[in-house]
Amino acid sequence: MDPHARRLRAKCLHRIGRRYQTVTETLRFGPLSLPFTRIADPNRVLDEVAEAEDRRERLAGVRTCGDELHLPYWAELWDSAHAIAHWLIQQPTLRGVRVLDLGCGMGLSGMVAAALGASVLFADLEPDALLFARLNSATDKTTIRTRRLDWRRDRLDETFDLILGADILYERKQWDYLNPFWKAHLADDGKIVLGEPGRQTGELFIPWIRSAGWQLEEQSIDLTTPPKRIRLLMLRRPSVTG
Repeated sequence: MDPHARRLRAKCLHRIGRRYQTVTETLRFGPLSLPFTRIADPNRVLDEVAEAEDRRERLAGVRTCGDELHLPYWAELWDSAHAIAHWLIQQPTLRGVRVLDLGCGMGLSGMVAAALGASVLFADLEPDALLFARLNSATDKTTIRTRRLDWRRDRLDETFDLILGADILYERKQWDYLNPFWKAHLADDGKIVLGEPGRQTGELFIPWIRSAGWQLEEQSIDLTTPPKRIRLLMLRRPSVTG
C-alpha cells in the first residue's frame, strides 16, 4: 500500500474510531485477498439510534416519521454484498467499467469492483457508511469516489455501465423511486445487479419490475460462510417498442 493510501486509511480509522468499535478481517474472493473493516456489533449501533430517538421524543414530544429516521442498516454486512462480490470476480474484465455501488453500506461490493479495475462511485444516504467505504477502498484511491445520495430526490450528471445494489429491495415503497433513478443513470448497454436474500418482497419485485418493462435475468450464488443461497436479479434497460 502506498503512503497516500496508508494516510487515508489512518485518517478514516481515526474518525471512525471516535464513534464505533470495529474489526478488520481479510476477505477472499477468488484471487483477491482484501482487508475489510466493519462495525463490530451492528445491533449495538441500532440500539444507540433507537435510544437517541427515544430521548428526542421525550424532550420534543414528537417522534420522527419512518422516512426521516435513518436506521443504520448500513452497519450490517449483508450476505447479498458477498454474493455480488463473488459474481464480480467471475466477470471477464471490469477494467475501466463505470460502476455505481448504490446504497453501498460499508462498501464491500464496490471495493471488489475497484480491486478488479473498475471506476467506482460509492453512494449512500449515510455519511458514516461512505466513510467506511472510503476506508475499505483506500488502496484503490485513483478509481473510487463517494457521494451522499438520496435516490428518492437526487440525480447525478452521469451514467454507469454497472449499477450494484446489495439488499436494497426490502421496502416496497422504495421501488417507485429506484425505477426512475435506474432509468436516469444506467448506460444504454448497461446492467443492474441486485442481491436479494430470499425475502418475500423479492418475490413480489420480480413481476413488478417486469411489468415496468425491464429485461430480467436471475442467477443464484451459493455462499459457504454462512451457507446460504442468494439470488441475483440482473436488469437491462426496457425494450424499445415501435
